[in-house]
Amino acid sequence: MRSTKMGRRQESVKRGAFDASRWIWHRVVMAREALDIVPVSSRTESRAFCALPYALYRGDPYWVSPLRTMERRRWSLRDNASLRTRRVRRFLARRDGRVVGRIASIVDPGFAARWEAEAGFFGFFECADDAVAARALFGAAEADLCTQGVRHVLGPVSLTTNDEVGLLVDGFDSRPMVLSPYNAPYYARLVEAAGYAPRLDYYAHAWTPDTGLAPVVARLRRLAARDGVTVRPVHPRRWDAENRLLFELYNASFADLWGFVPLTWDEYRERAGDFRAFYRPELVLFAERGGRAVGFGLSLPDINELLAPLGGRLWPFGWLQLARGIHRIRSARFILLGVLPEHRARGVAVVIAAEMADAAHRLGIDRAELSLVQADNRKIQAVIAACGGARIKTYRLYERRLAG
Repeated sequence: MRSTKMGRRQESVKRGAFDASRWIWHRVVMAREALDIVPVSSRTESRAFCALPYALYRGDPYWVSPLRTMERRRWSLRDNASLRTRRVRRFLARRDGRVVGRIASIVDPGFAARWEAEAGFFGFFECADDAVAARALFGAAEADLCTQGVRHVLGPVSLTTNDEVGLLVDGFDSRPMVLSPYNAPYYARLVEAAGYAPRLDYYAHAWTPDTGLAPVVARLRRLAARDGVTVRPVHPRRWDAENRLLFELYNASFADLWGFVPLTWDEYRERAGDFRAFYRPELVLFAERGGRAVGFGLSLPDINELLAPLGGRLWPFGWLQLARGIHRIRSARFILLGVLPEHRARGVAVVIAAEMADAAHRLGIDRAELSLVQADNRKIQAVIAACGGARIKTYRLYERRLAG
C-alpha cells in the first residue's frame, strides 16, 4: 500500500516487526484526520516532490528558485552518479490532498564505512509551518532508516556531504549564494520538535575588496615565495587534465575532515560539467611547489544574481538573460580551499586565499562569501579572519539517536 491514511488502521504485520505506517498513525490521528504520508513511487509524485519549494517560498524575497530542469536531473539515475551509489527513499506529506511537506531518507555506504556504520541521513526537508506534518515526515524517514540498520540520523544533507549540508539558523537577511542552503526561520523549530539536537555548525563569512588583509598575510606570502610556492589559475584549454588534477587534490586535501566522503570520478565530472558554463578561470587557482600542485582554491560567480528573477525557468527568455549576464556578475562564493596535509605548515592556504582576493578584485567582484566552514576548523577560520572575512550566516547539522 503506497499511502498511509491517517484514521484507517493498517492490516496486521508480522509479530515483532517495526510497522512504520502504524507508528505514523499513532502520531498523527490525535491531531487531524486528513494527513497522508506517501512514499514517492511515481513520476507524478516525483514532480510534486520537486515542485513543493516553489510553492512554499512564493513571495519570500530571499529564496532563489533553482532551475527546474536541474532539480529534475537531481533525481535521474542517468544524470546523477551520487544517486546511483546511495539508498534514497522520498516521502510526501499531504493534508486534504495538498502537498505540505517532503523529506528523504538517505543511506551513504561510503559515509558508513568511513565514519560510522550505523549512520544515515535525512535530507531535502521542506514543510509548511505544521509541526504534526513535520513529525510524521521524520517518523517515516526514521522508520525507513531503521529497516536498513541505521541508529544515528544526521541532517539535513542534500544526498551527500559533498553537497548542501545544514539548516540555516542565523543570517536570514540576505539571499543565499550559489549552491548554498536556504530555508524559512521556523524550520529549526520543526526539526528540534521532532527530537533532533545540534551536532555541528558551519559558518559563512562575508568579504569585500575594501576589507583589507591583515599584515601577517604579506609576511606569509613572502615566506611562501621564498619556499618556492607559486599560484596560477586553471588553464581552460586543458580542461580534462586540469579537472583530473582538481579531483585528486580535492579528495586528498579533505580526507581528514569530519564527514568527508571522497568523490568518484563520475560524481566530480558531473559537477564540473554543471559549472563549466559560468565559472571564471581566474577564480580557480592551483598552488604549486617544485613543479607539483600542493593546494587549490575554487570560487564561483554567484549565478543566483541571474537566477533570482527567473522563477526557475529558462524558457522563453531565461537562456538569453543568463548568456548576457554571465560576465556581469559582481559577487562570488569562495567554496573550496584545500591543501595537501604535508604542506599545511607552509602558509599555502593563506597565499591561495590572498591570491583569490586579488583575482576577485581585478574582476570587479564587489562582494564575496567564504563558505561553508566547519565551526571546529580553526585553521581555515584563522585564514579567513586574516583575509578580513566576517561571519554572517550559520548553518546547523542536527542529529538524533534512534532506539535500538
